[in-house]
This record gives sequence, C-alpha cells and structure tokens, in this order.
Amino acid sequence: MNLNRYYLLFLGSLLALPAFSQTEPVTRLDEVVLSDISLKRDSEERRVMLLNDSILKENEPSLTSLLKFNSPIFFRENGPGMVSSASFRGTSAQQTAVIWNGININSQFTGQTDFNTILTGTVNNISIRPGGGSVLYGSGAIGGSVHLNNSFKFDGEFHNQLKLDYGSFETFSGNYGASISSEKTSFQLNLARNSSANDFEYPRENQFNENGDIRNTGLGLSGAHRLSKNHLLKFHSKFYEGERGFSGTLSAPSRSKFEDVNSRNLLEWNGFYGDLSSSLKLAYLDEIYRYFENRDTEEYNYGRARTGIAKVDLSYQFSSELEVTGIVDYQKISGKGTNTGENQRNIGSLALLLKHSLGDFSYQLSARKEATEEYESPLLFAANGLYRFSEWYEIRLGVSKNFRIPSFNDLYWYAGGNLDLKPETSKQVELGQKFSFKNLKYDLAVYLINSENLLRWVPNSGGLWRPENTGEVRNYGLEAAVDWNKTIGSHSLEMNATYAWTQSQNQETKKQLIYVPEHKATASLGYNYNRYSVFYQFLYNGSIFTSSDNKYTLDDYTISNLGIARNFGRNDIVKIGFQVRNLFDEKYKSMPGRPMPGRYFNSSITFKL
Repeated sequence: MNLNRYYLLFLGSLLALPAFSQTEPVTRLDEVVLSDISLKRDSEERRVMLLNDSILKENEPSLTSLLKFNSPIFFRENGPGMVSSASFRGTSAQQTAVIWNGININSQFTGQTDFNTILTGTVNNISIRPGGGSVLYGSGAIGGSVHLNNSFKFDGEFHNQLKLDYGSFETFSGNYGASISSEKTSFQLNLARNSSANDFEYPRENQFNENGDIRNTGLGLSGAHRLSKNHLLKFHSKFYEGERGFSGTLSAPSRSKFEDVNSRNLLEWNGFYGDLSSSLKLAYLDEIYRYFENRDTEEYNYGRARTGIAKVDLSYQFSSELEVTGIVDYQKISGKGTNTGENQRNIGSLALLLKHSLGDFSYQLSARKEATEEYESPLLFAANGLYRFSEWYEIRLGVSKNFRIPSFNDLYWYAGGNLDLKPETSKQVELGQKFSFKNLKYDLAVYLINSENLLRWVPNSGGLWRPENTGEVRNYGLEAAVDWNKTIGSHSLEMNATYAWTQSQNQETKKQLIYVPEHKATASLGYNYNRYSVFYQFLYNGSIFTSSDNKYTLDDYTISNLGIARNFGRNDIVKIGFQVRNLFDEKYKSMPGRPMPGRYFNSSITFKL
C-alpha cells in the first residue's frame, strides 16, 4: 500500500463512523441497574465504548464478528466459527480480559477467551474498555477488557422479540428475548441457537472449507428483586453448549472436532445505607471441553475447570466529591485435564480505590495486592485524572501497573509445563482527549505499554516447546474514534469510525510482533427513513507479519457489508432484512493457509411484541 492510500484511509476514518457503534460512557445507562458497578464507577476518568442492544442485533451472532467491525481490536481467526483470538493494542489474547457482569471469565486453561464462543444474543450491552484494568479485574486486563453486561429496568412493561436468520452455507440463527418487570421485580430470558455447514468455497482456490460445521446454543437468565428500599437482590445464569469441526488449511485437511460446555452463575446482593453502600457477589463458573483429533472415533482429550468466587465491595461517600471503596475477593479454582493432571489454585486479593472530584478536575487512585501459593504477585496500581476545559473539550491522563498470571496450561502441561514461571507485568501510560460539538464527538488517545517477564512458549535445544518468562515488549500507538448523527424530519443519518495505529516490538530484536497489524480502521454509515433502514460497514486490516524475523507476511485487506431492512405492521411489529457480507468478494486471510469466505448473504425476520 502506498502513502496516498494510507492518507486516504486515515482521512476516511476521521470523517465516517460504524453505523451502530457509540463512544459514549457507560454512565448514560443511569436509568437501568448494572451488575458491573466497577465499570460504571470507572467510566468517568476512562474512555469506555458502549455497544448497545441495537448494535448487537445488526451484526452476526458471535462476539468476534461484532467487535471486528465496531472496535479497534484485531482478531486472528482460524476460520469462521473456528478459534478466534483478540489482539488489543498489540497485546496477545491472554492480555485481553473478558468480564461478564463484573466477573473475569477468561479460561483457566488457556488464559484467554475464544470470542467465537460468546453469543451476543444472550447479553443486553457490550462495553469496551481500552488500557490496563488489573486493579479492578485481575489477570489479563493489560491491553484492554471487553465487558458483557445484563441490565435491569423496573418500568412495569413486558417486551418480547424473536429474530430468525437464514443465509449462505446453510447458516441458521435464532434469537429470542423476553423481559418483564414491575416496580420491584425485573426478569429477562435470552435464548440463542446457531448452526452452519460452513462449507464455503475458498475464493479463487477451487477448494471448499471442509470439516468446518458449527452448532451452538446459548441460554441466559437474569432477575432482580428489590427486597426493600435499601436492598436489591440480583442473579445471572448463563449456559453455552457448542460443537464444531476444526477445518484444516489449504495444504493439510483435518478431521478434528471440539466440544465445549460453559456455565456461569452469579448471585449479587446490594445494600444501601446512607453514605455506605455494599455489594456481595457469589459466583460459580464451570468450563468443560473435549477435543477429538479424529471426529470419527471416540478418543478425545478433555479438561474441566471449576471456579468459585466470593467478592465484597464496600463504598463510603464522605461527601458529594469524595468516595472511598474497598474490594475483597477470594477465588477457589480446581482443574483437571488429560494434559494437565489435577490441580487447585486459591487466590485472595484486596483492592482500595479513592475517587475525588474538584470541580472541573476529577481523579481516581487505586491499588491491588493478590496472595496465592503459586507465585509472588506484584503490587498493582492505577491513577487516572480528567480535566474539563469546557463543555466541548476535556483531557485525561492515566498510568497503571497490570499483570497476567500463568494459566494451568503454562504451569502443568504434561509435555512442557513450567512451575517456575513468574507473573507477566506491564506498566503503561495513556493520554486522551475528547471534543464534542453538537452532534459530533471525536476522541483521540495515545498510549505506551512496557511488558516484562513476557510469558511465551518457545522451543528448547531439544525441540520441546515450553513456556518461559522471556523478552520485553514495548507497545505504543494511537486510537481515534468519531461519532456524528443528524435527524431532519423523517430522515436520520448516523456515521462513525475508529482507527488504530499500533506498534508492538520485541525490544531484543526490534521487530514487530507477529499477528499485529500496524493499521486497522472501521467505518459505517446508517440511514433511516420512515420504515426503511440501510447500513454500510467497512473494515480495513493492515498487513501482518507471520514470522518473528518479519520475513513472512499476510496481505492487508478491506471488507464491506451492506444491509437493508423494512418494518411492517402496526407499531412496526415485523422487520424484514437482507444483508450482503464481504460485498466486493475480497480474498483474504488472518492466518496462513486459512482463507476466509468470499461474498455471502443473509436474510432475517424479526417479530417484536
């Protein structure tokens, strides 16, 4: 790509935006009750991108597809529906934390979340929090965190919606959501079912994606009840069950299969006593997987990890300007697997947070210390400040120290686990600014991340791959986001865009890390007139290196999606839509030897009661 194309791409990212993405703080959700109170408390001095329910409905059902077109996060995919790994600000998948209603749900085995196993139809809104957050969310919150939230309304109404999709490659998706509430009680149900033969033709390769079939089911239940004016009881339950074939590469076919079952349960009790408020959370997480090297046999490797969490959050409001919070957290984890044996882990932590407002200036200080028998945890800290120069301009500054602990696979893998590993730590600084002019909002942030004791799997002299604390990595770059909307009579137009420039270098070799694009941009346009709506989405991913010596690369690519929909019936109770994905039939890969699909189609019908 020449310099002119870079310039046009950057200019375009500043002038257009994702049609359904917003860069609004989570505090806009004051009319509802969130379980992740730490995210709401932290959103004033930090940038938090909110993808609400309407955004979720316009994208494909997996979290990968949603974030790929609506955030600066890069995804490395083995194929549609296959293993999907996130890279946030040039960090690894293990350095991106996924938070479900305030609870870190990264796998105890791999230390990461496979974003293709998260179904967006079972949550109400998704928030993206760039930068370090280990003080609040523990291991892995280094590059950033993705928050899956269920919220409650007590409006005395009943809402009911069914959405059915059918498209290319025998792809079916069904999502049902219902909520009912009174002044004291709120309840919601979300059910998602997806399946696909996923046997697309590789663009211009005269081959098909074989053994890539997918099916999964997600169920979400949430409820809240006001016991009294001072006490609120909430629960969340999430179940996921999936089965998928793992397709091979252009040169190596595969007959492998992966099955996984995840369940998450959370009970929360909130108390409000004048200036003192409290939150008690009790959670139980269960992750199970079975891997079949040959799906035609009954032989498989398995793993199961069960996690119990108790978390107490006490906050005292000394004045309208000063608030102090203490958080005590205890986790008991037991894991058992074919390749890791049987192991247990006990983790306790204490965190303190101070939030202070001085007119146009506000700041937050926080610190966290963990205790466990497996490793010596460093003292973590964060300091964030915000200054409002005017109604249309504000600037923020943040520094933090974050970490990632070794996973069960890192420590206990039968053919190379390393019990002497230390936690990976990072120090980072971020400077951001936000402009607001009527219907236009623009946010720009620059950052620097220095990581030490990086956890990497490397081959030893005998060819055996083992994890080690090796190397130091420096990540730096900038992120920009723009949001503009306008309504004139029956016409409404919304445009938004994100752009990320990322450098992630091994300090020993001064080479860019593999699978980190230097440039990524997203842009979208949405137009509504009466009962008609049209949207256009654009994604650009820069080229990536696939070898540590930077000799081998995958080309950059652009993808466009186009959709149109119309509402029917009284109160628009029916909506029919049609979408074209990869509109210009782009040939692209995010992993060597694994082509992604060319142009394909999707149709949908939504019933809203």
